Amino acid sequence: MTQDSIEKLFYIDKNYSGIRNLLKNSKEIRSFNILGKIELYSGNVKEAYNYFNKAQNIYGCCYCNFLTEKINEAKTILNLVKETSSAVNWLICIINLIEDNYNQTPTYFQIRNYYEQDLNMLFLYNKTEYINKLLLANSYLEYFNREVYKYSGRVLLNNNKTEEAKQYLKKSLDIFYKDPETHYMLGELYEKEGNFNNAQKAYKLANEVNKGYFPAINKLKELGSN
Repeated sequence: MTQDSIEKLFYIDKNYSGIRNLLKNSKEIRSFNILGKIELYSGNVKEAYNYFNKAQNIYGCCYCNFLTEKINEAKTILNLVKETSSAVNWLICIINLIEDNYNQTPTYFQIRNYYEQDLNMLFLYNKTEYINKLLLANSYLEYFNREVYKYSGRVLLNNNKTEEAKQYLKKSLDIFYKDPETHYMLGELYEKEGNFNNAQKAYKLANEVNKGYFPAINKLKELGSN
């Protein structure tokens, strides 16, 4: 099977068991990296570390150390290789924020590319303290990417933290009122709460601020609204 086919199984189909079977006898570094990601996303951080270690993936190993609260060990290694990638520098930034150190400057693209996936990972591993620290840091991260409240709201919504999600989505609308996606997510939130009247209003606003916004139009049809 080609690498493209395996990546499709991983990123699109999320067929983790199928990939495990395909790669179980592989000795290739790229296979170890994929298997490490599978175990990481499956909540098996120790197995993930073992695969990343076989692949000599420094970032992957440090990320596992971060999730298992071996922060000092992760920091020591990350600071030695911090110029190697944007992801490495972002992980250093996250660790600093969790330690109430706001000296490092993240970039717009680091927040856009990594923030949500990392916050979701913290929910997967039940790292409540880390989650709270990152959420509190939104007022700082806003200076570098003002969409951070929307990102937080989406992660909170996807993890069934509806009240907290509502706060962050509304804060996002204070900054970007004409963002249809945020109105749409508020509609989804209200639907989860069973508040279909407010859901319809939110979907209508999503369509008003961006005419022809099909996700909102489809939702309005589902709810029987014109």
